[in-house]
Amino acid sequence: MRVLVVEDNLDLQANIARFLGADVQLDFAVTGPQGLTLALGQEYDVIVLDLMLPGMSGIEVCQRYRQLASRLVPILMLTARDTLDDKEEGFRAGADDYLVKPFSLRELRLRLEALARRPVPPSGQRLKAGALTLEPATGQVRRGEHAVRINKTEAILLRLLMEAAPEPVSAATLAHHLWGDDAPESSALRTHVYALRGALAALGMGDAITTHRNKGYSLDARED
Repeated sequence: MRVLVVEDNLDLQANIARFLGADVQLDFAVTGPQGLTLALGQEYDVIVLDLMLPGMSGIEVCQRYRQLASRLVPILMLTARDTLDDKEEGFRAGADDYLVKPFSLRELRLRLEALARRPVPPSGQRLKAGALTLEPATGQVRRGEHAVRINKTEAILLRLLMEAAPEPVSAATLAHHLWGDDAPESSALRTHVYALRGALAALGMGDAITTHRNKGYSLDARED
């Protein structure tokens, strides 16, 4: 597993290197611009991104990376902020997971392994449902002439909903495809659905995803 760690705390960098270095190939960056350059120029399995960085915030790095990258590499965001609003901001920027400081290095390893194991969206296989088109390999969602980029987690989520549309997909099925047996707290799926709704709203389809009590979620991307 090859991991990029963008973190300006050198002591934390050293601790991560000592704990993971024997099993994980690590690259480090200490500023936002340096991290963005490495992320775009090298191949990684996971990117670990601190929220507070010199030169460019973790949110900005995440957004720019999602706009420019040709691959959907999962991003684990590190932060000392733990409110739901803070997590929502990270997910909206394109993060796949969130780890609040201070954290256990063992938990960091488990999160990295879980992210690296997530299924990669099929390359080159364009999906279409109603007015929406998804490029799974890049996370680009298009409606007519308008397009947005979503992260790897949301691309998998949207793919599952598109393949089943207009039938609902259970929350348990969605969680299993996203996290396998390593599903986080129950609010994580709802947060990703909320972020996906926000992306679709930017395309004028904010009501495309419906929540069905005790049944899960469904997608209706038909034009009016």
